[in-house]
Amino acid sequence: MKRLAILLGIMIFAATSAFAADAGPMIMEGVGTITVPADTVTISATVESSNENLTLAEAEAQEMLNKTVDALKNAGVDQKNIIASQGSGVSSFHLSSKVCRPAANNTTICEYESQSAKKVSKSLLIRLKTTDEASINRVMNAARSSGASAEVFGYGLSDASSAITDARKKAVANAKENAEGMAQAAGARLGKVLDISEYAYPDISMSEQPGMVDVTSYVVVKYEILG
Repeated sequence: MKRLAILLGIMIFAATSAFAADAGPMIMEGVGTITVPADTVTISATVESSNENLTLAEAEAQEMLNKTVDALKNAGVDQKNIIASQGSGVSSFHLSSKVCRPAANNTTICEYESQSAKKVSKSLLIRLKTTDEASINRVMNAARSSGASAEVFGYGLSDASSAITDARKKAVANAKENAEGMAQAAGARLGKVLDISEYAYPDISMSEQPGMVDVTSYVVVKYEILG
């Protein structure tokens, strides 16, 4: 029994040594997200024409869009911050209905009615370096006064470099935490960083919190594994 215990101890020691010698590097992904106040806003304005003649509808929509641009300029928006779309959107719909009415001899006559229509739409984006609600509403009201519809399209950052740096730090910390957990579960220790890179460009998106922006970094880190 004693010899068996000694033999088992030698086998465990050999297996541990082999693991330490042969263990390859660990590659771990990390994700880090921070939420920061936005300092820019993008507003979308859209005009539509329902003229059945598509050529006339195109011209009417363009004229309405030009009026919207003029209204925005009069409201103090710089031309360089107004970005018009290069094309037009054409949407169509078809409605059909069944209409029945009583007739002679206790019979019923049913007729089918249908209606088709098309719309031509043009849009533009207005970028403002502010998130002040009064300023945003003033610009949207200027667009609406010309017959356009307007809404907040999204919030952003004029300079995201600092936020991206902070998000990367969180992503690297997340990768290390995950790697340490994996190494400990395998009875090993985490060694030095062998390589680190981003596997996607940092993502900047609207937060669920009004006026805020989520900045997310994605990294891949390769670690040395020690037995």
